[in-house]
Amino acid sequence: MQRRKIVKITAASAVTFGVLNTVWESYSAASKNKAQISIDWTNQIAQSTPFTFGSNDYEILSPERAADRTFQNHIQELGIKLIRIHHAELCDRWTDSATKTWNIPKIKAGYDVSYPHKPTIIQNLPGWPKWMAQSKDGFLDKSEYDRYAILCAQLVEILNHRLQKKVIYWEPLNEKEVSYDKAWKLDELWIIYNKVAQAMKTVDPQIKVGGPALTWDNSKRLEAFLRDCKPNIDFISWHRYGSKDAKQLTDGIMSYTPNYGRQVKDFRAIARKYIPERPVPLLLGEYNINYLWTSGETRQHNHIGAVWFASVIKHLADAGVDMATSWHLKDGVYGMIDPKNKLRPPATIFAWANKYLVGMVMQTTSDHPFVEALAVQQRDSKCHVLLINKSSQAINLSLQSKQLLANSKTLQMLSLNANGIQTSAPAVEALNRQLLLSPYSVTLILT
Repeated sequence: MQRRKIVKITAASAVTFGVLNTVWESYSAASKNKAQISIDWTNQIAQSTPFTFGSNDYEILSPERAADRTFQNHIQELGIKLIRIHHAELCDRWTDSATKTWNIPKIKAGYDVSYPHKPTIIQNLPGWPKWMAQSKDGFLDKSEYDRYAILCAQLVEILNHRLQKKVIYWEPLNEKEVSYDKAWKLDELWIIYNKVAQAMKTVDPQIKVGGPALTWDNSKRLEAFLRDCKPNIDFISWHRYGSKDAKQLTDGIMSYTPNYGRQVKDFRAIARKYIPERPVPLLLGEYNINYLWTSGETRQHNHIGAVWFASVIKHLADAGVDMATSWHLKDGVYGMIDPKNKLRPPATIFAWANKYLVGMVMQTTSDHPFVEALAVQQRDSKCHVLLINKSSQAINLSLQSKQLLANSKTLQMLSLNANGIQTSAPAVEALNRQLLLSPYSVTLILT
């Protein structure tokens, strides 16, 4: 993630955003507190995996912070099995400007104390270090193209051969396309990407190189990337944040979440158009409520943020995204873990998802625009349902789910709302009656 000054909502997204708000505003007042959700357990629409519920980390850049056992234990307890390593200054912090080489002891120290549970790593390189020749706007000088490619390849050699870390996923750019496109230099960025991808794979042919870590889901820029870099693309990556305005109404940010599923479907269609001969995995590399870190947004710290993340996860899972990593694990502004290692409410959603929502994603329908469900059947045939109330009102929910009633002898219900987390063990027959969903809440039904 970088400190952005750009507006990330495209015209098409703005139209959709307006339509969703209109739907909500036109929803009759008499019906706002009632909803019905139906689950078709015979209709699998996607498959969720631990890669659906990943996150970003940059504590690894500071070995003394990464070595915090409480922090590392939290990551393991949350079940985070896909971690994207990213920081805007990563290449400057991990290289020596005097020798213009990688600082191997620091890299080794960070990796050695991080992730004892052995998650899958996506290693991002955000771009060339400051000591490489570049314009005042940050455009890499053509004389440095090969040097940057060699530098990236050297990191592959260090991590995968010398240190035996066996990192598979590599992302050699981050949010570079906007400035290059505005300067009519997008083709130059793709030349850099191709050189880097080829150099990295020469060192280790087993790795997967992808990108371009688009600043947001801009279809035209993705198409340009696919046209010019097709042979060197192993996965596609982009970012999407909900807003830049901390004063945006909560109804507004909640209305936006279905777009996360739509963009996955749109990008998959574009990928098939340009690379029809093979599947290309999709990575949503960053997402959170607000992309402007100085905006004063705090909802990602509380139960409202937990509800927002639950809804985004539901739409990503429904759309069958291959990989997704939230922004991010630990910090004062965005982290699901705060600087004092306290778990914030969104962390609970990721813990629930990784433990109970990996499996066959089933079709759900709702007659309420702000009430959603994610239904998953796991390998042990157990069926679990995540109920999401994105509205400010309590909802009386009728749940139509014959399989839950037929196959379940006991239920466990976990709820997260403004009052924290509550657990209960209602009788199965309770599902025949209306369930009361608290305002801005998430309820997990376990069978």
